[in-house]
Amino acid sequence: MKKKPDGDLLFQALQRISVPTFVIDRDHIVTHWNLALEDLTGYTAADMVGTRDHWRAFYAAEKPLLADHVLDNVREHVIDGFYDGKHRKSSLIEGAYEVEDFFPGLGDDGRWLFFTATPIPDADGGMLGAVQTLEDVTERKKVEEELRESETRYRQMSITDSLTKLYNSRHFFRQLRQEIERAKRYDEPLSLILLDIDNFKGYNDSYGHLEGDRVLAVLAEVIRLNLRIADTAFRYGGEEFTVILPETEGENAILVAERLRKGFEETALSPLPRSEVHMTISVGVAQYVADEQETVFIKRADSAMYTAKTSGKNRVFLAR
Repeated sequence: MKKKPDGDLLFQALQRISVPTFVIDRDHIVTHWNLALEDLTGYTAADMVGTRDHWRAFYAAEKPLLADHVLDNVREHVIDGFYDGKHRKSSLIEGAYEVEDFFPGLGDDGRWLFFTATPIPDADGGMLGAVQTLEDVTERKKVEEELRESETRYRQMSITDSLTKLYNSRHFFRQLRQEIERAKRYDEPLSLILLDIDNFKGYNDSYGHLEGDRVLAVLAEVIRLNLRIADTAFRYGGEEFTVILPETEGENAILVAERLRKGFEETALSPLPRSEVHMTISVGVAQYVADEQETVFIKRADSAMYTAKTSGKNRVFLAR
């Protein structure tokens, strides 16, 4: 037999507040289900009052709500298991909890709700019941997500070279410092590749800067296609590129560098209609030496690249 809501002051107050709210008694039976909650869930007080079916408004299968946990005075780790750590104790009321969670069954696309559950004690220290309030925070969550995505895009733009879509030189120095510290901490090898396009000025002079930019973009794509997930590539400046290879000894870095050299050499460029031009790169490789400064590390890779150029170009040279 369903209980009828009391015509008392509490019932009248709950009906008139704009905060979706329900109350359960010590037997987990719904005693109050206000108009704001009807609007949020689509379930009316007539559907819920006098039943233990309040879960139906939020879940596809029977599952206790926060008010049920609070009423049963369950341990915090149990609540944690239901809400994956998204809960927190109320700073105002003993035994009350707050949670923010997503409910896929609410509305057309699901809704984010912030809800609180508070015990209602009796005069003897027992439980008369519990009250749960809910707030639809979906729009706020959308704004927060859009802001996070915007911040991520902005950060990505700030560390990315606009032409090649590789990381820029500013990010290179930051990343190299981190990789050096990691190599030192875990006593792991670290290698660096520095490469430069051969005869790039002549190509620019012959075909123009737009075609020169296309060459840079093509080389960047060759680099992307020939690296492991752990490796990171950067446009170092002008026609120079660099690659950081964590956990990689110099001899293995040579193999990666050869793939880059060969891959770029075999790529056909068409600066003019029905034309085919092949460009090459000179590559320097260096393995990090314990306790050397990052500037020294870079200079050794640069010197190796210079040796590759002066030795005939289109080759890889390992710094010793």
